[in-house]
This record gives sequence, structure tokens and C-alpha cells, in this order.
Amino acid sequence: MKKWTVMLVPHDRGSTRTIILSNLHFVTLVVVLVLLTFTSTFFYQRHQIMASRAQNLERAHRELVLESARLLESKQDVEAIDEAIRLREAEMRAEYEATIKTIQAELADLYALEMHARDNFGLMPRGARPQDGASGAGGNEGRGGAPTSRGVFAMNNNLSERLRPPQIIDGMAAPSADMLLEEIQLRTQSFHELVSGMELEIDRIERIPSIWPLANGAGRKSSQYGYRRDPFNNRLRHHDGLDLAAPHGTVVRASAKGVVVGSAYENYLGNTVRIDHGNGMETVYAHLASRSAQRGEVVLRGQPIGRVGSTGRSTGPHLHYEVHVNGKTVDPEQYITD
Repeated sequence: MKKWTVMLVPHDRGSTRTIILSNLHFVTLVVVLVLLTFTSTFFYQRHQIMASRAQNLERAHRELVLESARLLESKQDVEAIDEAIRLREAEMRAEYEATIKTIQAELADLYALEMHARDNFGLMPRGARPQDGASGAGGNEGRGGAPTSRGVFAMNNNLSERLRPPQIIDGMAAPSADMLLEEIQLRTQSFHELVSGMELEIDRIERIPSIWPLANGAGRKSSQYGYRRDPFNNRLRHHDGLDLAAPHGTVVRASAKGVVVGSAYENYLGNTVRIDHGNGMETVYAHLASRSAQRGEVVLRGQPIGRVGSTGRSTGPHLHYEVHVNGKTVDPEQYITD
């Protein structure tokens, strides 16, 4: 076996040392050096890997911290948005409730006005509209009835519950918008009925013979309605009208609106115009010098229909004026108001 001598000579005055190494020692030293080198290299690589992982973990940690911060901020933003939405909803709800209360108050005033108008004109209160077909076999049910003494505005005191006004104005704290809309539509229709009813009432009033039948207030009463001495034979006879003495040619006017049902020369009455005013009322204008209204013509109150004359059985120029109700003569003076 080979041996190796290693001499260690110090630089100072110390003694020289000699180390004798065999091949085994040399190989062992080399192996130890290789192992140390490998171990050092392994641990160095391991350290590098662990350092890289640590850096990755630290970077991931920072990202998680940032993401958590963003999520927290986003959550706060969402909560702020939700709170703003809740506040806006509360404001809108308050505005809606205030609007509903305002509409309720306006509807209450409207309903009071409607009831006042209906009371004045004798109309029954209008309530919820019944369903179509609820009161009959089909939608084409008949409606009608004879007019009363008060005309189209006769009051019916026996009101059914369905005709009473709905409790949307009184007794309900928070009606819905749909209910208010239904009430507005109901009141609108009711006012349309009031307008239609008033138009009918105006037409009915216009058909009542209430004005002086001579233009400009001309003429004077020369013979009243009732029993009198006949001017031709002095016998007591009933006079069916009112004689108004006036100059020849004085304008005769219709005392009310109506339809001319007669315009001809008649025995005793001479030139005569007859006007039907509806509701069983008719007026007669006799002894006319001329007639300007023709049969079938619609005439208005105050419209000229002829001129004063002395045709027929007459003692002088005058207008013989009659009012008939349901085919019977009545005193014209009870209708004249001007």
C-alpha cells in the first residue's frame, strides 16, 4: 500500500510536523470532500426552492390582504347603496302617500260638490256600477219609465246599497291607486250624467210655455180664461184661452220650444198655429193675419211664428192664445212668468 508523507512547515520558528497518509486516508478525505460538496449543493438548492416558495406565499398573502380590503370596501359600498335605495324608497313612499292623501281630499271635495249638485237637481247618488247582465237575462235590457211632475230629476228615496257611494273617501285610511282611479272614473261618469241631466232639464224648461206670446210685451188682456159672455150672442160660454188685444201686424212669438204640428186656416179660429212642446203640452195661436211657421218645423222660445190679425170668428185684431195639457185646456196665465 502506498503511503503519502505530508510535511507541515510553519512560517515562524515552530517545529515542522510530518503527516503520513495512506491511500485509504486519501480516498476517505476525497469522499468526505465530495459528500460535503454534494450536501452543501443540496441544501443550497433546497434553500433556494424554499425561498422561492416563501416569496410566492408572501406575494399570495399580500394579494389576499388586498383582495380582502377590496371585498370589505365593496361590501361597504353595497351597504351604502342599499341604504341609499332604502332612503329613496322611503322618500318615494312618503311622496306617494302624500299624493294619495291629496287626491283623497280633492275627491272628497269633488264628491261633496257632486252631492250638492244632485241634491239641487233631485238626482239620486251614484255608486259603484253594477256588473253587466247582473240584473237581467242579457246585456240589452230595457230601461224607461214615465216622466214625473219634477221632470228628469225626480228623486228616488229608496236607494239600494249598490247605488250608495263607495267608502273610498270616508272610512278608508290608505286606498290603493287603482281604487282611486276607479273612484275618479266613477265621479267623471257621474258628472257626465249630471251634465246630460241638466241638458235634459234645460230642454224641458225650454218647452214650458212661460213667456208672453207677443213680442216686446205688446198687447193687453181683453178676455181671460174661463166662463164669459159670448161677444156675438151674449150667452155664457167657456172661453178656452186668453185674448190679447194688440195692433194689427204685431209679431206673435212661440212661448216655448217645440214642433209645429199645425199651421192652417181653421173654422172660427182663422189662421192658426199649433205647437207641440212634449210632455203632453201644446199651445195654440189663433186669429193670425199671417203664419210664418210651417208644419213640422222646430221652433225655439221667442221665435216669430206669425202676426196679429182678426181672421175667423173675431171682433177685432187680437191673439187668441191657448195652453193644452194632456188634451185639456188650462189657464195660460199660470205658466206665464215674464
